[in-house]
Amino acid sequence: MAYDSHFDLMDRLQQLYQSGMDKFLGEDITYINQNDVNNALRFIRQNPDATQRAVWNLFIQQKFFTNNDFSFIDVHNERLFYQNADVLLKLLQMWQDIRLTNPNGHNQFLGDMFEGFLDQGVKQSEGQFFTPMPICRFILMSLPLESLVRDNPTPPMAIDYACGAGHFLTELALQLQPLLEQHKPQANPAEYHKSMVGIEKEYRLSKVAKVSAFMYGQQGIQICYGDGLVNRHEAFPDIRDCHFDLLVANPPYSVRGFLETLSEEERKAYSLADTINDAETANSIETFFVERAKQLLKSGGVAAIILPSSILSNGGTTYIRAREILLQYFDIVAIAEFGSGTFGKTGTNTVTLFLRRKPIQPDSAEHYRERVEEWFKGCATSKCKQAIYKDGHLIEQYCAHINVSLADYQSLLRGETDGSWKQQTHFQPYHDKFDKSAELANLRKQRKFNALSETEQTAEIAKRYLAYVQTIERDKLYHFCLALDQTNPVLIIRSPSGTKEIKQFLGYEWSSAKGNEGIKLIEDAAGRHITTLYDGPDHANPMRFTRANPAKLNSHIAANFEGTLGAIPDELSEMANPARLVDMLDFSRTVFEKQLSLSVSSVFTVTSKWPLVRLDSIAEIRKGTSVTQKNAIPGKYKVVAGGMNFAYTHNQSNRPANTITISASGASAGFVNFWKEEIFASDCSTVRGADDEHTEYLFNILKCRQDEIQSHAKGAAQPHVYPKDIASMLIPKTDPVMQTKAVKEWRAIETETDNSQNLVANNIAQINSLAESIYASTAPRIEIAKLSTNIQYGLNEKMNEAGIGYKIFRMNEIIQGRMVDNGAMKCADISAEEFAKYRLNKGDLLFIRSNGSLEHIGKVGLFDLDGDYCYASYLVRIVPNLSKALPQYLVYIMNSPTFRKGMVQLAVKSGGTNNINATKMQNIKVPVPSLAEQQKFVAKVEALKKQIAEARAVIDAAPARKTAVMKEYL
Repeated sequence: MAYDSHFDLMDRLQQLYQSGMDKFLGEDITYINQNDVNNALRFIRQNPDATQRAVWNLFIQQKFFTNNDFSFIDVHNERLFYQNADVLLKLLQMWQDIRLTNPNGHNQFLGDMFEGFLDQGVKQSEGQFFTPMPICRFILMSLPLESLVRDNPTPPMAIDYACGAGHFLTELALQLQPLLEQHKPQANPAEYHKSMVGIEKEYRLSKVAKVSAFMYGQQGIQICYGDGLVNRHEAFPDIRDCHFDLLVANPPYSVRGFLETLSEEERKAYSLADTINDAETANSIETFFVERAKQLLKSGGVAAIILPSSILSNGGTTYIRAREILLQYFDIVAIAEFGSGTFGKTGTNTVTLFLRRKPIQPDSAEHYRERVEEWFKGCATSKCKQAIYKDGHLIEQYCAHINVSLADYQSLLRGETDGSWKQQTHFQPYHDKFDKSAELANLRKQRKFNALSETEQTAEIAKRYLAYVQTIERDKLYHFCLALDQTNPVLIIRSPSGTKEIKQFLGYEWSSAKGNEGIKLIEDAAGRHITTLYDGPDHANPMRFTRANPAKLNSHIAANFEGTLGAIPDELSEMANPARLVDMLDFSRTVFEKQLSLSVSSVFTVTSKWPLVRLDSIAEIRKGTSVTQKNAIPGKYKVVAGGMNFAYTHNQSNRPANTITISASGASAGFVNFWKEEIFASDCSTVRGADDEHTEYLFNILKCRQDEIQSHAKGAAQPHVYPKDIASMLIPKTDPVMQTKAVKEWRAIETETDNSQNLVANNIAQINSLAESIYASTAPRIEIAKLSTNIQYGLNEKMNEAGIGYKIFRMNEIIQGRMVDNGAMKCADISAEEFAKYRLNKGDLLFIRSNGSLEHIGKVGLFDLDGDYCYASYLVRIVPNLSKALPQYLVYIMNSPTFRKGMVQLAVKSGGTNNINATKMQNIKVPVPSLAEQQKFVAKVEALKKQIAEARAVIDAAPARKTAVMKEYL
């Protein structure tokens, strides 16, 4: 039987290492064996064997008695070599019967084990942060992988040009597996793995990435040890421009001196290099990766790139040029902003840009560049080309966007130094800035200029001012056209700010507890991952990828890639909103740096048969004058502040009757109201038209666009809507006849609404009166406990919004005396046995025993729904004894003013919460007439409630009816 010596084993490992590095990473590793030494000495004639042995002995000392890739301790002599060899042998014996690759599927265990090694063993350095697996998963589930697989006859080419440990590539391979099974069951996944390429500049990580691919059974993935900014890699011919269908990466950022590692020729491949003055101090490496993406992707290729948030707003020519590249060569499908806790200890705020490469032939950027140049030669010379390209409307849309008439703007295009364009408000900041410019100051110092007449000096300044304005406007109009060329909105996703909300949003948190360090997924009791980002694998379903779950954010990004983005569900609306790309750019500033703002209102498109004008051009908009309740002197004038109604009164007014108010701050910021009486405007903005009828006309338009106004609210803790937000709203400027017709119809709707509101108030008063008459009767008083067969506290269990388990009623679902399933109920993940204890049955009553507000304490709701429901711990279930009391009767009596007043008096406040224990509640006595009398009472109340429901339907329909009038006339 043959055995290896320690020297033979080490030599064989080094030979395998050389072979593996060449095969899998394209790296040439030096390896010399004994035959190489003997061959080098073959021409020695005197005592060749002794010479070879002597040289080989020296070579052994140099080769084995020093550190190498298989050293677990420092080796610098024979004794240490044998100590290390013992460790190496034991390690090999531990691994010798383990197969790393799994020919039948995914090595989940080895992959998870590898992640553990990586978390502990690989530390992050400058400009580097590893992407947590949930973020990798979310990004790839947001990309249109299904169409890439389904619609491509060959495997799509994919690249990560800063692959680190290979997370994106291994996750991509995992997500392709079920798509192949669905759309191409005969396809070999290994062929798709070969179409995935990773580039990593850090030598250690490039090896880690390849090992990762082996661990996951995806050994066909190509890993290139090299610089992702370099154009050519000889060992990897697949890495070439315009070749990739998919790019996904988390490139490094803020790396000082990165350009010095690129040759002069390699730098010339980047237009960004022209913006760098000092290669030694330049650190904006992330911008170069943006341009590299533009080079690598083929026409229509898609990308997701994680970048610092500063890429959207930083000043300086390099960052401006990077944003120009984004606007000129990509459709921006979505931007997802993540907070500082997303990447562990790395405090950098990031954005993930979801992009699609614009068509390369024809090149949209070049086309619009030529068109804008043509327009600025003068409209007359452009008429023939406008007929060819049918793009003259773009100038009109730009003019509407900046609130300049087309005729005035055309005078700028024609190069008229004294054209009507100069009088427009949009150009006033240009004039102010030019007046203070160094160019004008230097001109006025020139002897040649001072020798000119005053008329000639004025003409020279006007010529230079025109050139100054045209240069800026040419740039703005060009990028406006590019932004407008993107037909789909940008889906903006922003992480919430609260700690609890962030954890639920991400689906994980970071732990630094000793022995439990790293990322910890948020899971329910069954091991299901709870996150708003995606519906993907977890311990319960390790290979589940539900890509189209509308309750998850990834599905809406994927839909926007496909051009099928619909309405965002209410539960996601605070995190995800679509916006037009042109609205994310600020065209009002004289320095146009193309910053992309994420604080943009949702998409609201205004179309009208009448000219659209800014609100501030046809109405007076004023900010209110603050007066606190402490300083107000009670009087007959209502003080309108930030709420939906007046706050208190004052002894003087500051606005006339027939004034529009728009709440300025707080939860109701943006609420539109109309006051037919004099008021004191405090924390609100006011709007007045040309006369009372015009003001009423404006009110109805603004009220119909309530959502748009409220979307302007800025600030998380105290949202604000400012006068400037309202001023820029576009309003149809109709003729007086049409205005009068519209106002007349709106008034008729308001009259119906007022009548319905009065009916509701009167009927509620009648119901309360009926209940009071029962209390005033001689009907016997009986404790609630004696009218019930069971009184039971609710379930104290953790709830989730993922639809896992049984629906659970909370206090906010008691609406007008009934339990209402509003479609957004939380669930409790409990066993069937536990659910049986708390399952609601028709006729059960739920009583609010605990609430922060006395307004809600003691409210009662009747359960009369089909389906499986339970109830939360701050509710008490009352099961009426039907032989003594009707459930409907008890609901009406227990919601009456008399009963509610008693409940408020019984409530005990503790820690900011009002409480009524079940013992006190069940001892309360209520009047209980005969069942026949109860039935009569219920019949009368329900008749009144039917009228209330009909009246509320009229009230609820009023906004839609008013909007219909607006659409008909305007």
